[in-house]
Amino acid sequence: MDVSEIAVKEKWIVVPVFAVPFGISEINYKLPSHIVKITGVAFTLSEYEGVFSQPRVGDVSLQCNNKQTHPLNFDVPYYSRVQRLDTITLNLKEHIVSGTRISGYYRNLSDIEHTLKIYVHTLAYK
Repeated sequence: MDVSEIAVKEKWIVVPVFAVPFGISEINYKLPSHIVKITGVAFTLSEYEGVFSQPRVGDVSLQCNNKQTHPLNFDVPYYSRVQRLDTITLNLKEHIVSGTRISGYYRNLSDIEHTLKIYVHTLAYK
């Protein structure tokens, strides 16, 4: 059997990150061993209350393959109402070594507690 004949399926993995006011939250998530590639990343923010005057809420940095690659640095924009950022997927082509971690950080630039959900679009063996 050729490698191109191995069946793969698309899978979304959700990594929730709780953000404290003006804090840095660590991201450290072990990927299942059957994940072979990350094809995209998307985000959703929890609802904000109050007024925020900056153009971005924070920034996220992701590393893969036990910190051997650094495929993403992204400024998370601010919206005045609930906004589903997962409708916009950032395309990646990151091959994954079996059983490694996604790590990095989310830096909250606001004084509001919230949750950032990171949606990781992957390819996995069936």
